[in-house]
Amino acid sequence: MNELEIFTAGLGLSTPWVVKEVVYRGDEPDIELHITVGCVAMTKFEYEGENYSIYDHQERTWRHLNFFEHKCYLHAQVPRIKTKNGNVLLVDVPWASVGSSFALMFEMMVIKQVQSGVSVSRVGANIDVNPGRIRRIIKAHVINALATQELESVIELSVDETSSKKGHNYLTILADRERKKVVGISEGKDGEALVKALEEMEFRGADRKDVRCVTMDMSVPYIAAVSQYMITSKIVFDRFHLAYNLNKAIDKIRVIEQGKFADLKRTKFLWLKNYENLKDEHKIIVDDLSKQYTQIGKAYRLKELFREVMDNAKNDSALKWLNLWMKEAWESEIPQIQNFVNMLRRHWYGIKTYFQELATNAFAERVNLKIQEIKRVAKGYRNIFNYKIMIYLHLGDLKIGDPL
Repeated sequence: MNELEIFTAGLGLSTPWVVKEVVYRGDEPDIELHITVGCVAMTKFEYEGENYSIYDHQERTWRHLNFFEHKCYLHAQVPRIKTKNGNVLLVDVPWASVGSSFALMFEMMVIKQVQSGVSVSRVGANIDVNPGRIRRIIKAHVINALATQELESVIELSVDETSSKKGHNYLTILADRERKKVVGISEGKDGEALVKALEEMEFRGADRKDVRCVTMDMSVPYIAAVSQYMITSKIVFDRFHLAYNLNKAIDKIRVIEQGKFADLKRTKFLWLKNYENLKDEHKIIVDDLSKQYTQIGKAYRLKELFREVMDNAKNDSALKWLNLWMKEAWESEIPQIQNFVNMLRRHWYGIKTYFQELATNAFAERVNLKIQEIKRVAKGYRNIFNYKIMIYLHLGDLKIGDPL
């Protein structure tokens, strides 16, 4: 096998494409490899069921993966055909996307590096390519995947919000809890944003009517939008959001109590942590303070009991245990705890469904953390569209072509 045949095989070329010339240019350490590709004589190309002879050629160049640590460029006199309608068309080449100045292998290498957590600017610096061109590569492949890969039916949907930049700028994120991927994104965190994210999900092939349940926090705009536009879906309020609200009530009690009793100062983390997760020495402190200061002690006991009720839902879905807890919590006569009980009553329709579905927004929270990491790596996004593209790249489970 000679050099031209070796490079033809290395580039994965097949008939009618062959390597015609390999040239090294420049001096160490900046030697470049330039490979000229052509097609065999008398080749015909198919277009809309007809075969056409070559009309003329157009010179094109593409950046390819490095060979032997050298920058590599492909050159080709790309054939053009003249159709029976008189249109002159450039034929597609197998090593690059239409209109791109990079080989597919090169683009996949770029995408893999970004997906691994390397910033666009760092990837660009590593391969001596302007970051703007890196973003265009990513955008082209993500948009193509979003347009051509139809979503499966989404049965279990989660709704969450995430900050897009400093200040009051948010994105509404829809995720398929079963398949663990983002299926809709829109700017804002109101009902209109949720509807737009739903429309994006449906544009990609899913149907909101297939959604059996929606997990979310108790955002009034989200509740209203789901109730109006997803009438066949059950609402499930996230149990961890409920725990968050109960912790807020506990902390309000602590703040009031520590104003009266100095012993309670600097104990915030003790009351907000689950008892089973406390160190032994901290358990002793909590037990002692709970006996001395019964208001915070009673509230903490109710917090722990609430967690046990929610944990036990997977073994016993009967609502009687939650109803008993609500009765005991109300009889505590602690205003902050009673406010929490009233909140449960107001949102009962989406709380009882937790015991039926055992669904949470845990995956949505993981998505949120990953999105914030994407933003941190890029040091923020001024362009929301580019931010959405990166979220889909990392979290959309898109099948982006990989010739490597």
